[in-house]
Amino acid sequence: MPPKKNCQCTIIPGGPAVVTERMPAMRTASLGIWIPAGSRHEAGAQEGMAHFWEHMAFKGTKARPARRIALELDLLGGLADAYTSREHTCFTIRVAADHLAPAWDILADIALSPCLPPEEIAREKDVILQEIGMVEDTPDDKLLESLWEAAWDDRAVGHPITGPARGVADFEPAGLWAWRAANYRSGAMVVAAAGAVDHEALADMVAGVFSGLPPVPAASPETGPVAAFRPGSLALPRDVEQAHVAMGFPVPGNADDGRFARAALTTILGGNMSSRLFQEVREKRGLAYAVSSDLNTLSDMGLLEIHAAVDPGRVEELLDVVRAQLAAMASGGVTRQELAHVREHLRGLLHLGAESTENRMVRLAKNHLLFGRHVPLSETAARIARLSLDEIGQAAADILNPARAVAGILGPQAKTSWLAGAAS
Repeated sequence: MPPKKNCQCTIIPGGPAVVTERMPAMRTASLGIWIPAGSRHEAGAQEGMAHFWEHMAFKGTKARPARRIALELDLLGGLADAYTSREHTCFTIRVAADHLAPAWDILADIALSPCLPPEEIAREKDVILQEIGMVEDTPDDKLLESLWEAAWDDRAVGHPITGPARGVADFEPAGLWAWRAANYRSGAMVVAAAGAVDHEALADMVAGVFSGLPPVPAASPETGPVAAFRPGSLALPRDVEQAHVAMGFPVPGNADDGRFARAALTTILGGNMSSRLFQEVREKRGLAYAVSSDLNTLSDMGLLEIHAAVDPGRVEELLDVVRAQLAAMASGGVTRQELAHVREHLRGLLHLGAESTENRMVRLAKNHLLFGRHVPLSETAARIARLSLDEIGQAAADILNPARAVAGILGPQAKTSWLAGAAS
């Protein structure tokens, strides 16, 4: 009998794809249910419903009250988590290998069979309103969220994942159930696991759960066309000690092959301690404690974001430094030394992440959702090794155009005239 493949995929009839990666040296397993329904699939009064359902999953099911869910998870020693993004809702757990079956039972129960007890709805509304308030009180979170919202002409893409406070307060059970029925489609889901996992056993467990559910069409929730980007600027006056400054440049999404060059570009620009912005802004001038660049991307669109927090009196100096670095990189200023460095950095991150069952599980699920297949680590490593100066230089020339940026400032002296200079 030939040895079992480490990576396997089974499509459950009328149900999800089950994708697994066996890691023989591990004694634990990470398991996740991925539902392609997020804030992007909300409209109008629905804004925040995907996130609300994620919260309500832990507030009781048909089989388990909320306290029993907590007790059973603790008894397993499991590390359970959940999150909502613009395109997905995800429920995950990491457990010892011999706890995988009960972990699946709990995870499937909370993800697929939640209840909406009226008293829990009221309590969770208050919790989420506090979460919204935390973002309002955190300057960098508030600025970057506002920057994203300002960047797109599509409200479904741009609105906050948590939803607006007034809308959340008005949620009613009928509307919540209707949104869930339209967006939680079993045939579009993915169950992913990595670590000490037996593929056939997990596929049988998944099939057992989904065979008892009513059939739901396999199509994913409707996603509109790629939103149009809106360059411009915004100023958020706020009585804080520092001025927070951010810029966003439109980029293609995660399914685009240029993602490797964009990751390299973002890293060289401000992704680590040896990056240009970190060295120029913090190390050489002491302008800021925190300065960075990151990719904030969906499957088909996103932003390359730059953020820094500085003394309000030095905002213009910061913008001059950032402009100079953008111009240098856009005009072909990436060096061979930087290319060699970023290749090794990205390869190192890839292999460091591969030692985590959770990271491997996430990678399995995301690649299946994006590409419909397993992408071997060796394939990704080879693609990183092939990165060239021409690729990164072209990405810089295409992306780092301040005239096509959305820029924002939050602070005691929020002047859009400063930002107009940044976007000239």
